[in-house]
Amino acid sequence: MDEQTAAGRLAGVRRRMRAQNLDALVIMGAENVTYLTGFMGHDSWVLVIGRRAWLITDSRYTEQAESECVGCRIIERRGPIIEAVSGIFGRNRSVKLAGVEDTCPVATYRRLRRGVDVRLKPVAQVVEAVRRCKDPDEVAAITKAAAAAWKALNAALPQLQAGMTERHAAGILEFEMRKLRAAPSFETIMAFGPNGSRNHHQPGERRLKKNDTILIDFGARVGGYCSDTTRCFAFGKAGRLYERVYYGVLAAQKAAIRKMRAGVKLCDVDQCARAVLEERGLPVYGHGTGHGLGLQVHETPFMSKAAKGTLRAGDVVTVEPGVYIPGKLGVRIEDDVLVTETGCRILTQDRRFGFSSTTMPVLPGR
Repeated sequence: MDEQTAAGRLAGVRRRMRAQNLDALVIMGAENVTYLTGFMGHDSWVLVIGRRAWLITDSRYTEQAESECVGCRIIERRGPIIEAVSGIFGRNRSVKLAGVEDTCPVATYRRLRRGVDVRLKPVAQVVEAVRRCKDPDEVAAITKAAAAAWKALNAALPQLQAGMTERHAAGILEFEMRKLRAAPSFETIMAFGPNGSRNHHQPGERRLKKNDTILIDFGARVGGYCSDTTRCFAFGKAGRLYERVYYGVLAAQKAAIRKMRAGVKLCDVDQCARAVLEERGLPVYGHGTGHGLGLQVHETPFMSKAAKGTLRAGDVVTVEPGVYIPGKLGVRIEDDVLVTETGCRILTQDRRFGFSSTTMPVLPGR
């Protein structure tokens, strides 16, 4: 991140601070800290007052902060972090009302309230609102993460074999990511057979069988930015029910993606995918159709039945309809999509199993 980018992000935050009559903002969320300063360490806060910003960290991260931070002053605290915040407020007597991110733990908020001599106000979505629409560098980072994830998947799939546990298979995929200098953006969901009906299944000791089915929900993190994709495979010969469900989910996803462009209601994209499944007589999923993606795996906006608002140019969102039949199977197909003024662009395509594919992926069961 360069100084111009950092200045633009801080300017966006200051506009939202003024709208809430805030003299200062205490930022604790790690992703928000990264977004505003470039710093990718932990246990550090950012304090914004007027046109100035401070990163408050400690000796464990000072060297890292000095190499990564842009557009802020680095404060290496010697005591508790709240004392450092209080000290800065003490040198800026014009601060009367300070916002604190509402994701702050209650105990931390209480200590902060006792430790500073200004009025505090919990605030929501100040930095996140600025983070929502991605700039070209962020889109490039997400695309790079998606490419690493796909490369890792393509290296892992030939290693799958009958008798292998879900835990083992997930480990292979995550190891392939690390070989590419990426990290998993979340714990890989590797679900064999009927375990696919569990939306957020944790890989266990279930072993892969010939003519089984596989659901893999995976993502890579590169440069702090995440990808998030789901693909499903038949390991050998698929049954008729599985084929029917797979093609129904694929049609639902394609319909939703084709509807996407700036200005379209979030709930309308959600309903578009659900309508396809309903028309085909398939059970409709209970989760949302998609969510924002960036420094976090789940960001605003969210596409669901109850979602308010519209898509905006620069949104990067997942599109992930699914069908889940307990005790039998689960199919979810998920891609990461950049919204534009006139349509959208898929960031997670690969040559074999991408959005343009019209056939169900089948792996040789062995």
